[in-house]
Amino acid sequence: MNYFKRTILLCIFVIGMFFSCKGDKTTPDGKAVNETLIAGKTKVLVDNTVQPIVEDVLAVFHSVYSRSHVTQVNMTENEIINALLQDSASVVVLPRLLTAQEESHFEKLGIKPEVTPFATDAIAFITNKTAKDTVVNLEDVLKVLKGNTSDKVQKLVFDNGNSSTVQYLLKLAGVKQVPSQNVYSLKTNEEVIKYVHDTPGAIGIVGVNWLVQPPVSLMKYVDNITVLAVDNVKIDKGQKKYYKPTQSNIATGLYPLTRKLYVLNYRGGDGLGTGFAIYISSPEGQRIILKSGLLPVTIPSREIEVRKEL
Repeated sequence: MNYFKRTILLCIFVIGMFFSCKGDKTTPDGKAVNETLIAGKTKVLVDNTVQPIVEDVLAVFHSVYSRSHVTQVNMTENEIINALLQDSASVVVLPRLLTAQEESHFEKLGIKPEVTPFATDAIAFITNKTAKDTVVNLEDVLKVLKGNTSDKVQKLVFDNGNSSTVQYLLKLAGVKQVPSQNVYSLKTNEEVIKYVHDTPGAIGIVGVNWLVQPPVSLMKYVDNITVLAVDNVKIDKGQKKYYKPTQSNIATGLYPLTRKLYVLNYRGGDGLGTGFAIYISSPEGQRIILKSGLLPVTIPSREIEVRKEL
């Protein structure tokens, strides 16, 4: 989304917010409304690894715009891409942009996407609380993904064979398929966290959003696992150091496994999906991202009032 168009839409969005807040007081429940930036119904497909943060933003979005009804559908990366290419979805949240080959489908249809980056996420390695090591070498993880063995990494556990975390690390390892030994897939990030909690020796791979912002039902598991620190060979200068996926390490680039998050809109026109994208990238949305532990695209400013002493 170019800067000029984004500025115009943001102005419309703010004006619409003013009138919608006034109008919502007298709008009867259940009254049908046309889809606009702040009203109507739409569906957003969300990558499983960032499910919690989108849920939080949508909860606030719905509370502000009571005539908006955005249904969040959580899926794997491959499922979301397939839905886009089959034209069964138009607004999605993904930790990557579409490839040139994937984009060609929409170019043929004359559809230019609205791309809205809103945060930087990280892929985290977790292990059982009883583990002696609190660090892991990225090269050992990649070695296992290449089908080799490692004395330090015995078992890797992903959330799903079609997930974005699998695709990210396979690309980093330079391989196209998950090896048949020492790498296992479950179904969800929740299952990975519970499995690692109960299984000494396993290393789970999840989106960091699930660790900094877990559902209430997962808190007791997250509180009793260890998040491993990872080395960063790109910045090592003779002395190896390890970094955890904290907000500050993501911001400074010290943590090596990060990725941008995007709202991708292939609708071909403005609607409620556009309104959601504007909101999540606005100062209000970015404050929610900041509080979640992820890194917002823009750091919201804080106004400090200086009072003159009498």
